[in-house]
Amino acid sequence: MENNDEIVIEQPSGEPKLIIDTTIKNLLMEVAKWGKFISIVGFVFCGIIGLIALVIIFAGGAMFSKLSPIGARLGGGFTEIIGVIYLVFALIYYFPSKYLYDFSAYVKQAILIDDQESLNYAFSRMKSLFRFWGILLIVMLSIYALMIVFGIMTLILAATI
Repeated sequence: MENNDEIVIEQPSGEPKLIIDTTIKNLLMEVAKWGKFISIVGFVFCGIIGLIALVIIFAGGAMFSKLSPIGARLGGGFTEIIGVIYLVFALIYYFPSKYLYDFSAYVKQAILIDDQESLNYAFSRMKSLFRFWGILLIVMLSIYALMIVFGIMTLILAATI
């Protein structure tokens, strides 16, 4: 059952269980606007981080060696590693920005033309966004746990020496 003001999703028994009315459409449109803004800012930061990484990789060794006597001994390899790490961070941050942008664009399209496929795809992008952040959170918590264990082991080793 569908009309201009609301979308009703019916269960196999014929009873409506989920209704997307005008209020929800308006809220989804606002979410789409903010999501698009946040994702565009994310893309800009990815670009800035990428540019900084390239500067660090190609010019960082020379600058670091002139600024610090330790840098002269370490050579350019140290800054290249830092630059690659920055590039990895830029790449990692690209994906949630892309997922959020896709969600925003397809929600807006779904609301404007009442397209169920666009709404389905939009929410699949939102699922991907949350899955990405969940996996990244698990990885970061694992790294923190390893750092804590390594720190405790270092303290125990230092105390026994």
